[in-house]
Parts: sequence; structure tokens; C-alpha cells
Amino acid sequence: MALFTFSSCSFSLANGDELYSNIQLQLDAGLTALIGRNGAGKSVLAAQLANQYPADGYLLTQLPPAHWQQQTIAELLGISTTLTALQHIAEGDYSDATLALIDQHWTLADDLRTELARLNADTDIWQPCSQLSGGQLSQLRLWWAFYQPKRLLILDEPSNHLDGTARQWLCQQLGRFLSRRNTAILLISHDRQLLQQVSVIYELNSLGLRRYGGNYAFYQQQHQFQQSALQQQRQQAEHKLAQQQRAAQNATERAAKRRQQGEKQRGSQASVLLDYQKNRAQQAVAARRGQEQQQLQQTQQQLQRLKAQQEVIKPQQFYLRTPLSASNKLLVNAVALRLARGTNAALNFSWRSQQRIQLQGANGCGKSSLLKTLAGTLQPASGELQLNCAVQYLDQHFSLLHPAGNALDNLQNYCSALSETNARTLLASVGLRGDKALTPAGQLSGGERMKLAMLMVSQHSDSLLLLDEPDNHLDLASKQLLAQALQQYPAGFVVVSHDPDFISELGIDTQLHLLPCKG
Repeated sequence: MALFTFSSCSFSLANGDELYSNIQLQLDAGLTALIGRNGAGKSVLAAQLANQYPADGYLLTQLPPAHWQQQTIAELLGISTTLTALQHIAEGDYSDATLALIDQHWTLADDLRTELARLNADTDIWQPCSQLSGGQLSQLRLWWAFYQPKRLLILDEPSNHLDGTARQWLCQQLGRFLSRRNTAILLISHDRQLLQQVSVIYELNSLGLRRYGGNYAFYQQQHQFQQSALQQQRQQAEHKLAQQQRAAQNATERAAKRRQQGEKQRGSQASVLLDYQKNRAQQAVAARRGQEQQQLQQTQQQLQRLKAQQEVIKPQQFYLRTPLSASNKLLVNAVALRLARGTNAALNFSWRSQQRIQLQGANGCGKSSLLKTLAGTLQPASGELQLNCAVQYLDQHFSLLHPAGNALDNLQNYCSALSETNARTLLASVGLRGDKALTPAGQLSGGERMKLAMLMVSQHSDSLLLLDEPDNHLDLASKQLLAQALQQYPAGFVVVSHDPDFISELGIDTQLHLLPCKG
């Protein structure tokens, strides 16, 4: 019996196009996944589902709210009022109004400090969120989702930004939550390891929603079997239709020949007999044509039904601009470099233009801080850093995007040398075609924003690419396309990613491991 039954959901875009219609979904106790390509509407659907169970459910959105960098940790989690009330009680204010704000969360402040300590972060609960790494921020938001006494969790891309240890922690939290009676989790993810743990998968695409019983391996097997069967049936229907059309054409040609022969015979036979034979022949031809037309129509309808069950997926590709220079010159040289955040170890490294560098280390060790230091947006604590090139920095949170500007304007404003035609071609290559190119960046899905941001940083020649988890938010097919594009890119780059499969396809030749911060 279903634990949660959701009423029908539909959603249309601003231009009137239907994103999905009449989506109906049920959740049993346990772990269920919702998958689909970037832009299919998964996050929109998640919000609609969460709104149907406001008391029992909690939605962890894929992206933190706008302007989260200016918020404190308490503000981001929405617990400022409760924490302030706890402070007032500690100061001796036991009024009914103050007590009512606690809502049984008597240990919340201590629990939050304990979690910050586990994350190797400062335990100040009022510190700005900007002091946390992307992985620390993600874990903290997840901690709050699991902390609440809810029966339903909807988690949108929960493994983004998490290192290996944090992913293990996430799996433990999933199991701990589901060990309680009558609980369910809807997991929206492109993470193959997480998807292996689910018992049901819903796939959302342009044809609607389809349910598969089993984990991701079972889904792949069933999906492939269904698509192969559909393709075979379609080919058979197309072959049958072609045969029927040829047969109809041959019959028409034979009928025309018989009419010609009949005209020649009219001079040697009685007109009454000829008219009788002509009428009989015309009746037989009409009956045969009617039957042929009916068969043709049935085959055409069968073919249309089969086509309607196959989603039309337009090919995509990442185009990274080829550098003007192929020389292998020294680009970066660091001597006793100490970062303002993260590891307090001195860093020494030299990188040349053909090197492909992966930054490694646990969440909070300073990988993003090093990229920001290279990009010039964060000053180092000490040491020497020499840069002999321009850099293009793609951060974890798409900071280079202007949310109110559409995708086309964002791309052209950042890459001023691009014509509108070329910009539209690039956008179309990653699935942002037609009206999608005119959609405000803030209304694009996480994966679509990542594709747009990746285009923006990759269209500048002779610049070192600094890529901070560029595979986050991307569906599996898009992640593979990006890996192929970077593998074929004829220059070096610096990349951060916690996906070993993605990293293994990039041709990495240099690794810099950052140690955790001590003390």
C-alpha cells in the first residue's frame, strides 16, 4: 500500500509550452528515485510534490536560495528564530512566547555546533555561509533535512559537492532515516552509486512519467529492452507500410493498363457487354482499393502509436574553443603559497600549458580556495604566486551568470566576440534551443545552468580553464559528453571533481592533493 499518494501535477513554461502534464505518482516506504535529463522538469515536479505534504514532508532543493552567500548559517537553515529563543532562555527569559519558539528543539544549538565540528568548520552558528566550502555547505543542509522529524524527504541532487567520506555519511543517513517506520525518501539524482540503492525508479521525460521496479542496473536493463523492442516493432511497421504502398501503386498501374486495353476492344464487341464488364471491373477495383486503404490506414496508425512511445532526443555536444597557441610554456608557479581558507600547508607547484591537473582533497581542505586564488578573487595568506596567462574560472555556484539575463545575453555579454548566430549555435549544441536560449538563467535547471556557464568560460582562447566540479548537476549523458570534450581539448586545465568515473575519462596527468586544515 502506498505511503504517499500525490494528486495530478502539470506545468507549462512561460511561452505556453507544456513541460509535463497529468503526472501521477505514489511513494511506498523506502528509497525511490526520480531521474530524467537536464531540463525535464524534475526540480519543478519535486516542489509541486512537496507542497502537497507541507506538514509531513521536507524538500531539500538542488541549489541554495538566492543570495545565500550573504546569509548566516542559522538564516540559511531557517532556524534563526529558534536559536535566538534558546539564547534568550540561557539569559533567563522564560516567557511563554520565548518557550513557544523552541518547538522541542532544546539541543539544536549544541547539535549544530557538533555538526560544524564534524565538518572541520568553525563552530560559530552565526558565521556567514561564505566561510564554508561547497561540500561543507551541502552536508550542513543535508544534516538539517535529516534532523527534522519528517516522514517524507525529497532530496534534489544530494550528493553534489560531496567527497567520498561525505558520500558514505549520506548513505548512512539515508539508512538511518528509513529505519524509522512509515518513512519515504524521493531521491532526485544522476549519481549512479546512489541510484543503485533505490527500490523503485520513476523516469520523467517528454512522454510523461514511467515507473520501473528495481535499482539503476535493473532500470538500464529494462529500458534498453523496451527501446529495442519498440525499435524492432517500428521497423517492422515501416517495412509493412512500404510493402502496402508498393502493392497499392502496382494495383493502380495494372488498372490503368486494363482501361487502355478495354478502349481498344470497344470497336469489336457489343457496347452493352463491354459496359457490363467495365462496371463489374470497376466495382472489384473499388472494393480492393477500399480494403487496401483500410490496411494502409491501420498500418500508419500503428506506426504513429509506436513513434509516440519513442522520445525524440536531439544530439548534443560541448564545443570548447581551441587555443591559439600550442606551446608548452610555464603558466603557473607557486612558492610557499598559503591559502586564506582551507589547508594551512605551504603549497609549491609549477604547471605548464599542456598539463591536466586534478585538485584532490576532502571537503573543506581548500580546493575551491586555491582556484579562487588563481582566479584573483581571493588573496593568499602568504607566499608567491606567478601567473603567465589569463584564466577562466567556473565556480560551483555559477556566479558568472546573471540570473535575470537570458542564456543568449549571458553568453554574448561574457564572450563579446561571438555573433548572435554563433552564440545560438553553441547554445543549441547543449540543448538550449529556440525559446530556451531566451529563458532567464535563473529559471534554467541546475544542469542547464552548468552547460551555459561551461560554454561561457570555454570560448576564450589562450586562457587556463579552472573548473570547480563542472560535472555537478549534469545528467549522465551530458556528463559523458563533457568528459569527451575535455579529453579531446588540446590544452591543459585544472579541475575539481569527486566523481572517479568522470575524472578517469579526462586524461589527467598531474594531481595536487591538499591536506585537511589542522587546528
